[in-house]
Amino acid sequence: MEIVDILRRFGIENCGSISGLDNGHINRTFLAETPEGRYIVQSLNSEVFCVPEAVMENISAVCGAFMKHPDEYVSVPQFLTVGEDNFILCDGELWRVYPFTCESGEYSRTEKIFCSGRAYGSFIRIMSEEKPKLKTVCEGFHDIKRYFGRLQAAMAASPMKKIDSGIIARLGSICDTLDHVFPASFRKRIIHGDAKADNVILGNKCSVIDLDTVMYGYAAIDFGDLIRSVCRGSDYDYSVVRNAVKGFAEGLGGILSPDETDSLYYGILWVTAELAIRYLTDYISEEHYFRDKTPSECLVRANELIVQLNNFILHGDEITEMIYAAFRKAQ
Repeated sequence: MEIVDILRRFGIENCGSISGLDNGHINRTFLAETPEGRYIVQSLNSEVFCVPEAVMENISAVCGAFMKHPDEYVSVPQFLTVGEDNFILCDGELWRVYPFTCESGEYSRTEKIFCSGRAYGSFIRIMSEEKPKLKTVCEGFHDIKRYFGRLQAAMAASPMKKIDSGIIARLGSICDTLDHVFPASFRKRIIHGDAKADNVILGNKCSVIDLDTVMYGYAAIDFGDLIRSVCRGSDYDYSVVRNAVKGFAEGLGGILSPDETDSLYYGILWVTAELAIRYLTDYISEEHYFRDKTPSECLVRANELIVQLNNFILHGDEITEMIYAAFRKAQ
């Protein structure tokens, strides 16, 4: 079915132009220009999300929770509906449509990073207040030990592709450390699950997008993904981390327990190491998660993440001090 036909199913009759967007690794995404406005039209990847209807049920629950907080600093996209559903099934694919939102206003890099942190902190706080019921849509999405096990299996099956033993030892050591920091009893909250800065659209009311991975997890994972995403490249930038930390703490409004605050630094190591492991696995394995990347591109990205991980370890004391300073102020 053509994109214009998808739009008609959602009640949008007149469509000017349609262009593909290639800024994501997983879903097929299009931008539709219509007299009523611009819309994102997206097909959900059923290979990644085995039960796509459950993804949309979770999104509906999250959207419902945010509708109870109209005066908040942060919002989420409100998906168009067909009858009672926020999606349609067509030719074996699940399609959804929501209004396109672009950044409004002028922001310095410092302001952007602070606002992104505050948006994700606010997201976790609102979810903690409303407690919508969620379904598991991607089992083990942030299970770093499972990913590490897959990497080891891929290495054993492909002995011709070598990975430095020191890198493997470091990644394994981080997995062991995380086992101690996050015991089975550690508190889980509803988190975004893909909390990179690019998933926040800035404006008078910031919008947190890409809600497919909203799940039960540790606040440290969203924090870690945020810090990883704003610290691009090999240089460690103290001011970047500080502003992200301050924004995250302000958005949370003091809801984290002392143990959760203590865990935040380890969330940075978790997400950075996890991504490095996944890219290394794609480099070695025939089965690729990052379908738009060649094996050589996966190796380059993995090496970038290892450098980033080493920087986070080297500056661990500084980051920890920033976390405690920001969260003491937010209490």
